[in-house]
Amino acid sequence: MTDKNLLVITPHRKGPGKQRIAAYCRVSSRSDEQLNSLTNQINFYRSLFENDDTVVFVGIYAEEGLSGTQAESRPQFMKMIEDCRSGLIDCIRTKSVSRFGRNTVDTLIYTRELRSLGIDVFFEKENIHSTESSGELMLTLMAAFAESESETMSENIKWGKRRRYEQGITGSITLNGMYGFRQNKGIVTIVENEAELVRRIYKDFIDGYSYCEIADRLIADEVPTRMPGASWAKTTVQNIIRNEKYCGDCLFQKAFIANPITHQQVRNNGELPKYLVEDCLPAIVDKETWKLAQAVAARHTPHRQAPNERYPFTGKLFCGVCGKPYYYYHYMTTNKKPLAAYRCMSHKTQSAVEVPGQTYNKATFNYNASAKLIAYRERYCKPPKERPMLCTDVRIPTDLPQKAFCRAWNLIVAKKLRYQATLRSTVDNAEDILVRYRAEEMCLLIDEIGKINEFSYPLMLKTLDRVVVNANGKLTFIFQSGIKITV
Repeated sequence: MTDKNLLVITPHRKGPGKQRIAAYCRVSSRSDEQLNSLTNQINFYRSLFENDDTVVFVGIYAEEGLSGTQAESRPQFMKMIEDCRSGLIDCIRTKSVSRFGRNTVDTLIYTRELRSLGIDVFFEKENIHSTESSGELMLTLMAAFAESESETMSENIKWGKRRRYEQGITGSITLNGMYGFRQNKGIVTIVENEAELVRRIYKDFIDGYSYCEIADRLIADEVPTRMPGASWAKTTVQNIIRNEKYCGDCLFQKAFIANPITHQQVRNNGELPKYLVEDCLPAIVDKETWKLAQAVAARHTPHRQAPNERYPFTGKLFCGVCGKPYYYYHYMTTNKKPLAAYRCMSHKTQSAVEVPGQTYNKATFNYNASAKLIAYRERYCKPPKERPMLCTDVRIPTDLPQKAFCRAWNLIVAKKLRYQATLRSTVDNAEDILVRYRAEEMCLLIDEIGKINEFSYPLMLKTLDRVVVNANGKLTFIFQSGIKITV
């Protein structure tokens, strides 16, 4: 073997310098006792390091009223971690493991990351250095204990709240800036100008306007919201309609914290009992109005378009054969002329149902068509081949429902003695609160409005439930009071 030269490279050690120290302080609530604790923590570290010439005091990262279960929700903590990653801090001092965090996983992840960066975290109460060999085990145990303590405290708080709910104690009600109310030192008062607007929203909703329409009307009238610069939205109106506090009641435990570590709040769908305390707040709307609004809301079908003034029968027309809704259908004639009609939704899904005993032929092809359209078809279109008739073969001209509604209403007015007797019987005997209300309202409208010469959108909203399209093209109007008219 040949001799080889061996070169020993001695390590280059960085001069001692001054250690850069930061302190982290936190309390989980804004109570006087907790804020006093935070002040004491801050004063302790300031007196300890500000006049110490042997270290460089980077500063104090302090947070008040923030839980230690989620690191990402603590901005000062995350800023401290970022400063560590940027090489601005050499050591962190904190009062205890529970002040650093109450989530075992987060505590270990961040202390391990800091250790890999050469940064020590010293926990005063437990006398643990995260960079020491024994520190990892002790830190794991203490972090687990802190997390367990957080879960226990959470359960104790929830237990206390539930006992207050059971006893009907309402002192803890927080209105959180609810429109129409003000709360000062636990005393709740009504803001009358806002309360008038709340009553208007309830009236419009009971009159048949959708959440979106009500929001649009408020925006058009330049009605201000509670939040400067904010605008009215469907969800805002929906929350006002559904909140029982507007009729003076309070329902506790509508939602609950499923996980005390993640603070995930979920809607209570029967997992836990709910507690209704009646007449515990000043009422903006009476109980009858609130119950009517809930009955109207219960009839709303999710994910279905609501009617509007431009398309008043959207969501109102239903196939009498398969039961599916009708939709606004656009199509082209052979000479590229755009036309529109209402047609069964089965046309979209190719799930049309045969009409028993009926055949699709030239006569059904031209049913409800204008004379001009029939003449056009005679000249340019081939006659259809005879086949079983499908529910999708029925097309309703876009202006037919409005005209048919006028005829149906005028028929009721023409025979008002008969129909008003039926409506009064419904008022006396119907169990459904909304049906009783609509029957009484319709009885009055028959006298107040009388016969109509043109379609009335507000009248349709107040009175009509739905329209069934029969296979012969006739329309059956089913009113919310229970009356049915086919025209």
